[in-house]
This record gives sequence, C-alpha cells and structure tokens, in this order.
Amino acid sequence: MHAKNFALLIFPASFGFLTGCNTTPLTGMKSSPSTELMAPNHSDAKAKNTSKTNEETTKVTAEPGSSTPQEAKQDASKPINLTPLSTYTDEWTNNAPKGASFSGAYTRVVIFSDLPADGDKLISADKTVSEEVRPLAYTPRPLWLRALVGKEFSVNLTAKITIGAFESTIPLATIGHQSNSDGEQWNRAIYHSNASFPLFLVKADGSASIPTIKLSVNGTKSYSSRGAAAAVQVALGVARATGQPASVITRLTEQTTKDRARAIDDAISKLFASGITEEHWTDRDLKLWSVADNNQLRGVKVKFSIPGDEQDWNSKPSPVGTWTISFDYPRPSIFSDWRVCKTNSLPRCSESMEEAEANVLKEINPSEVLNYVLVNSNNGLGTIRAFVSQQDWYVSAQSALANSATANATASSLCRRIVNEIVGLGLNGSDARIVAWAVTKGMPLPVGVSTFPAVEDCNQSNTLRAQRKK
Repeated sequence: MHAKNFALLIFPASFGFLTGCNTTPLTGMKSSPSTELMAPNHSDAKAKNTSKTNEETTKVTAEPGSSTPQEAKQDASKPINLTPLSTYTDEWTNNAPKGASFSGAYTRVVIFSDLPADGDKLISADKTVSEEVRPLAYTPRPLWLRALVGKEFSVNLTAKITIGAFESTIPLATIGHQSNSDGEQWNRAIYHSNASFPLFLVKADGSASIPTIKLSVNGTKSYSSRGAAAAVQVALGVARATGQPASVITRLTEQTTKDRARAIDDAISKLFASGITEEHWTDRDLKLWSVADNNQLRGVKVKFSIPGDEQDWNSKPSPVGTWTISFDYPRPSIFSDWRVCKTNSLPRCSESMEEAEANVLKEINPSEVLNYVLVNSNNGLGTIRAFVSQQDWYVSAQSALANSATANATASSLCRRIVNEIVGLGLNGSDARIVAWAVTKGMPLPVGVSTFPAVEDCNQSNTLRAQRKK
C-alpha cells in the first residue's frame, strides 16, 4: 500500500485536526484544554447543538462579540472596534495643563503600568478591590498532538517614541507558547515600569516639542514553531549588549540610538510578518503635558488584551493591563537632577525654571562637568574633557594663549567657540556656558592666562557668576 493511501486510512480528512488543532478530537479521546488561555471552552456546547437548525447553530457557534445577520443589521449604525486587543486613551487633552514649560529644557521618556506586581487582586485608585487577578495557566497539549502538529502562539505589545533626535522602541509585553515534538515552552516578559531612557533637549524653537508615539500589538499563530516571543527578547538583549545607552542624546549619540530602535523594529516586523497588527499613532505637543493633582505623570495610555483562545483571534479578549507613556518633569541642566514641578513637594523639585537653574549653579563643580560622559567608552574618551581637548581649535589656541599679546583675544574667542560647539552637540545654552566655565577652572592653561578678564568672564552669564560667588 502506498504511504499516501495509508495516511488517508489512518487519518481520514473528516477528523480535521491536521488543519486546526482545536477541531473535533479523535473518537474515544478527550479534547485537550490547551487550546484556551483564559476564556471558557465552548466545544461541548457546539457538540450538543449539532442537530439544531442553521439559525440556532449560528447563534451557538458564534464567537463572543460576534452577531447574527439580524443583529448585525440592527447594529449597523454603531461604531466598530477596529483594535479589539488594544484600547487607546489620551490624557493630554486638557487645555490648561498643570505642568511646566519644556522649552529649552531636558526631559526623558517614562513608562509605567497598572499591572499588579504581586498579590491576587487589582486595587483601584480609591483603594477598593476592582476584580480578581486571573492566572494565565501553563496548559500543555497532549504528547500525541504535539508529535503530529507543532504550533506557536505569540503576541507582543510595543511602544515606539520619536521626538527630535531621540528614537526608541520598547517591547512592553511579550507572551508566547511553543508546542511541538520537542516539548512545551512558554515565554512571558512584562515591563512594569521603565525610566532608564537618555535625556534629550526640547529646543526653544519648538523643533523637538511634538513627540510621535506608536503603540503596536503584533500577533502570530502558526504550525511551524519559530519562537517569535522568545526571539523578541533575544533581539532586545542583543540591542542592550551592544552598549549602554548614552545619558543624554547629542549629535555624537543620536544615530546609535536610532540604529538600536530600528534593529528592534526590524526584528518584530519579521517575526510577526504572518500575523495580525494593531497600531495606534499619536502626535501630542508637550505644551499639553500635564500631571494629576497628586503629581502623578499623565500621558498616552494603552490597554493590552490577548485572545482568550490561542487558536482564534476572534475569541473574547482577556485584559492584561494598562501602560502609560509620558515624559519626566523638565530640568534645566544635564549636570544636576533638579526638576521643575507643579509643587515642590517632590524631592529636588523647584516651582520655576529660574529657581531650578539657580539650584543647579549652586552645586556644580568643574571636575564633575568635565568628567560628564557624553559617549560611553571604556577608555574614557567619551567625556566632555576629552571632547574639548581633542578639538583642533582648542589645541591651536594653547600656543596663542601663551603669547601675552594675543592671549586675551584668544581667550575670548576660545570661550565663544566652546559655547557654540556644545550647543551644536545638542545641549542648551545654559549648559554650554557651564562647560566654558568648567574648562577655564578645570583644564590646564598657560601660566598667567587665568588672570585675564576674558578668561575670568569666559561667556559666563551674570547669574552663573553671582551664584558661584555665594
């Protein structure tokens, strides 16, 4: 007997499981619960109603959330939920934001969730229990089914933020299940909060004041297990291993940051190329940034759900949690963590930019400024000191400073050059003047040059000189 005919005798087409894995089971064998995540199994109800009329069968077998033709006709005027696995909410809609101006200041991305870190209940804002936290069971498939058909289910939630020179892609939640002849593998990676992003400057001209945020849900289910969920975490780990992110985005680091983000983008797009994608896009001006009355940051929120049945994208979604993407309070300098807040009830927070800047100037010192790391480097060549000392104009200025006839004019020109170069890197004018001051105080100069007026002033603002004398 030919192998093909033998296979048809052993596994007739009427069994159907080779094309679905959750259809009618073999006679005498119990169906496996592994095809469901958190939703109830409706297979028994379908089996009991096979003898009903077509209309009744339609009602019984309809997936949760679907409707009969008559119901669809009645609901034709109602809006359609195009993204059943994700819900988008924008908290930046207040015309009178209770925040502060970001113009000429630094900030960073902040992401946090309402996922329960521990415990068995979700607690609402008013400290009442809202609902039980339901566990997502690790339910294996029978050995015989895994041997016949390997399958994979993976779903991923990702946030991509672009603003000015800053670009970042952050996988917030990855849930996957591989099941084949090699065994079972579950992959669940959740980010509860993330604030380890580099600072970036929101320029006073408004060129970097409108962030673009893309929230994506990507899912795949197949019968040739590729391990998409695990591969997302591998791609993220590789991106991290290429080097720690810079502490601030400058002209020296912006391309590396973009390359890292796009590498994760490419990995996700390839791994989930055969599945579904839901996306929410938003552009929101930081002028609308706001905080709640308890100083809690507000922002763009996404509620993430997964299908109740691994084999059916149309099964009733089961909620996982909500993430908020926002930005930290503005700060006047990279050299200190003083921020501008609605109230000064938070640590190291001032109620105005002027007050925050004054606090910065009181505590900085030349060594800390010069040793600030612009580019991560094992040889120490990524500091501000190294950047300045490697510039041709700085090296050539040393000989001119040694000549008493040209020293004062050279010092004045040098200080302007330092300020222009630092601003050109992507820092604000205040920090550029701080760097110029630190160079005159902390880097070697020819003997006697420090007494010249141009060196003493060195493009410092009156505020800087006044604060340093206190």
